[in-house]
Amino acid sequence: MCDASINDALPPPRRKLVPGMCIKCKVTKPSISIRRTLYCKDCFVKASIVKFRAALTKSRKRVELPQTKVMVALSGGAASSAMLKLTADFMNMERKGTDAEPPFTGVVVGHVDESCLFPGSQEDEICTIAAESGLPYFKVALEDVFAPGEGQLALLELVKASIAPGAALDQFCARLVEPAQTDSHADQLKALFAGLTSATDKEDMLEIVKTALIMRLARNLECGAVLLGDSATRTAVKVMALTGHGRGLSLPLEAGTESQWFHGVVVVRPMRDFVVKEIAFFNRWTRQRAAFVPTFTTGGPRRASIGRLAEAFIVELDRDFPSTVPTVCRTLQKLEPRAEALAARPCVVCGMPAEPDAHAWRSRLTISNAQDTEQLPVPVEASAADSLDITSCLCYSCQNMLHHTTPGTVLPRFCTTQLQNAEDSTASANNHNDLRAKIEEFLIDDSDGSDNEH
Repeated sequence: MCDASINDALPPPRRKLVPGMCIKCKVTKPSISIRRTLYCKDCFVKASIVKFRAALTKSRKRVELPQTKVMVALSGGAASSAMLKLTADFMNMERKGTDAEPPFTGVVVGHVDESCLFPGSQEDEICTIAAESGLPYFKVALEDVFAPGEGQLALLELVKASIAPGAALDQFCARLVEPAQTDSHADQLKALFAGLTSATDKEDMLEIVKTALIMRLARNLECGAVLLGDSATRTAVKVMALTGHGRGLSLPLEAGTESQWFHGVVVVRPMRDFVVKEIAFFNRWTRQRAAFVPTFTTGGPRRASIGRLAEAFIVELDRDFPSTVPTVCRTLQKLEPRAEALAARPCVVCGMPAEPDAHAWRSRLTISNAQDTEQLPVPVEASAADSLDITSCLCYSCQNMLHHTTPGTVLPRFCTTQLQNAEDSTASANNHNDLRAKIEEFLIDDSDGSDNEH
């Protein structure tokens, strides 16, 4: 009788694996192999839905995200389109018991229109994808990054004489200029990217501008979180590319599963457990549309940019070693933002943490020709009436980008806002230090008080 009661308390035994059959149902022949695991069509779709919901739920718990309105960032690519479908189905599913309430108070779709730079982009197809989801759709144009906000009129223009051939005497200076009335926002955007000399710099600036617009749109719509469709493959490529750019300090913030760096908006990447192969088959078997999203290196060689080279390296390595992408993603998950990164002020250009000693670090690492260093131009004095020294407000990567930028290039309007915020924080810190210096003699040292008690 004891044996019978014990057997009744044990869970039912798991069904044994059937060679050549789906690992889930074990009765259907497989249609796809993911990391040497076989799935049939129906079981694969169900497993993808469960995996997405589990990833999204875990992210909400890790950042303690309350019920809030979220925005799905839709680029139109395969990953973001799959994320949009999974999110819409998650909100519309039937819930019972403790899961009766939906995870979010509302979901909207946000998109950045890039047709100004890429006339061949499929904007009509992206609008159709958003409409099929049944969620409210909001779009912002890429050139709107130069649209003035409340109390914003001036723009930052790089000063020619402030850039030296090497890094040792670089002094990044800019001045506030009024935009010409005849220049449209589209013309200003094209002039910005025309001033960038390499495809790597153009891809970096495009990513910076899109991130700024997505965050601004999310705040305007009062969204507490933004869902980005970075897949596992995309994340692995991003890790390699950001490391090559010298963005190791901000790597957990820019590529991590969750990021709370942006004030008032939490960034979540729920697609980070999906490789591109899984996303492609999920979209095919669920008939989810996806649009073609061009970039500056579309159709170019693998050495066209750092990002393109990192992509070719990861994809080719993962082809022979399928554990490459998961290994890179698991390594990234172990990284935590350093205290100095969270305490650093944001970079004027990218908005990520700006290292206080980034300029000195570049000076030690950069190699310059001796002939160039002997004929360095005299840097512009930061104290000039129309010149602002922004060297200490730039991160290492943005210093490298601006070093090769054509003089006279006008930066996006959000750079002015971030510079003003940096000056306000510096002035506040200086006022605090001045106040403490004035009352220092009136303060009681804790160590003196503890000695007197003894």
